[in-house]
Amino acid sequence: MPLITNTEDWEKVFRKRIKSLRTGWTVRKSGHSNKIMLEIRAADRREGLTLDMKWKEDNAAKAEARIRRILETYLDGEHTLAQAAKLAESDAPKLVEKLNWEEAKTNFKTYKIKFGNAIKESQWDNKYEPVLSDAIKLLTSNKPPNDPAKLIDKCILHHEAGSRSREIKVGVLWQFLEYCFQRENFPPSWLPKTNRKEHIGKKPADWKSKSKDAVTDQEIINLINNLPESDKDIKDAIKLISLLGLRPIELKHLSVRKDKETNELYWWCDYQKKSSKGTTKPRELHKLQLVDNEGNIQKWNMLQRWNLKDIQLPNLDNVSGAAGSLSNLLRHRDAWKSLNEIVKDRGENLGLYSLRHSYSLRGTVRGIDSGSLADGMGHEIRTHEEAYQKSSKLTRRNAFAQAAQLLEAKQ
Repeated sequence: MPLITNTEDWEKVFRKRIKSLRTGWTVRKSGHSNKIMLEIRAADRREGLTLDMKWKEDNAAKAEARIRRILETYLDGEHTLAQAAKLAESDAPKLVEKLNWEEAKTNFKTYKIKFGNAIKESQWDNKYEPVLSDAIKLLTSNKPPNDPAKLIDKCILHHEAGSRSREIKVGVLWQFLEYCFQRENFPPSWLPKTNRKEHIGKKPADWKSKSKDAVTDQEIINLINNLPESDKDIKDAIKLISLLGLRPIELKHLSVRKDKETNELYWWCDYQKKSSKGTTKPRELHKLQLVDNEGNIQKWNMLQRWNLKDIQLPNLDNVSGAAGSLSNLLRHRDAWKSLNEIVKDRGENLGLYSLRHSYSLRGTVRGIDSGSLADGMGHEIRTHEEAYQKSSKLTRRNAFAQAAQLLEAKQ
């Protein structure tokens, strides 16, 4: 019976890469020592050399680097194969320096946008490009990581264990490295072998999400006023979240509609939040205008400005998601740092959701029933059925209208 051998993927790639170096050059497993054997077959001669490396996947990259060095020396015509091998032993080049990572990234971009489950170019720019640019900076540095696990860990070091941003980064790097192995003929040593979940990690057992506390209308107004004029996009994002009680991600799902009966314009959000408890429905939004400490209503005219296309929001599509993107922009602003100190001094926590919670508190203070408020804020169904009264579209509209009338009456 014929001998049946099971050739692993890394062996096929390893042999293919060595053959591509020069016609007649190949490798095989030595039958006696189970080591890597280099063979050269030419018209006038055959030579062979056993490397002091076991035939196993972990050695493929090092062996290729050694063989490349042997080839460079051997081709000068002044050394035998054995001599070239001896010279190569002391200073084998690092394989990472020989791989064209930039070209691989360019090809990967084309693959992601044009083939398979194609993505939009904007998604590449915001999700993939930042991650891979950072990775390639590491790979082309003076001390590059020499395996996929080290590369991934270095790229995610500053993201919290178990965080969504770390999960996204690991996913992007994993896809890229698998692509490099499968389509760019990179050595198998760059194919991730670790468990993806190990890189993502888990939050500590004693970790608890710090709930964000509401801030006052005046504090929100001060925040907006203290941001520089160049941050008009950030100011408008804060105004919309505060005025409409939005989740940060809902900034990407806003539109303005016209009531068929009254011809009045109103805000609409088509975001649907999915969770283990259900999926929320698209909803009409209701503004709750802010009032400063002197009783002045803040009339920002956001709906009219939206229709005039006068509102330009910041980029909310990077790796951290909408909330992370806006939080990253704010945390470097002095106005946000100042407000954070004020909130910390009273033993509370500040975050983007503080603006949404302030909307909820504002509505409660103005007499809006909890069912209408819950519906207006898009709480998922089971939660507001358990915690709030249910309200119809009519009662919800009336509740918000009455709140607005009460406010106007105070002026």
